[in-house]
Amino acid sequence: MKYLRWILMVTGFVFCNSVHAGVYEVGGSYSWNRSNYSSGSYTWSRAYGLSFGYYFTQDSELQFSYSDTTTNTSVKDVQDANYRDRVYSMNLVYHLFEEQSSFRPYFRLGVGQLNRDTTVNYVSAGYSTSGRLDQVSVIGGLGFKFKLSSQISLKSEATSYLTGGSIGSWQDNLSYSIGGAFYF
Repeated sequence: MKYLRWILMVTGFVFCNSVHAGVYEVGGSYSWNRSNYSSGSYTWSRAYGLSFGYYFTQDSELQFSYSDTTTNTSVKDVQDANYRDRVYSMNLVYHLFEEQSSFRPYFRLGVGQLNRDTTVNYVSAGYSTSGRLDQVSVIGGLGFKFKLSSQISLKSEATSYLTGGSIGSWQDNLSYSIGGAFYF
């Protein structure tokens, strides 16, 4: 609850003190991968994200985002594990090059709510277990946008949510995505 109050205060300050009003961004991204280990054993992962941002300067954006990631790991005749992470976050995005540049690298930093559902089916033992984790997380990301026109960009990003806010956990929840953005 302490973080939610902080988020609301920052949001109010940003929207009340806008310098570069009127530029909004709607974005989306997707990623998918699969690895086969041996006959019948594999891991696959699917992730998508949606975001809505407001530029309060030419380089700075306040962004609300949602990501949904599902990972399934199956070891033939041993276990089948399914993890689903949903992260709701508010981020500050800072772009490094000028607004007119067609290539704009950026970084983002924010705070979010992680909701993780886990189901593991132990095939050989004949039972399954499930669990849920709800946790506030720090969000960090690096990416770039490539403008196709003044209203459309392609984007790619590497994002991590730091479980419990610990910088040492950055590699535990790392994802790469490609997507697009629309400005109005």
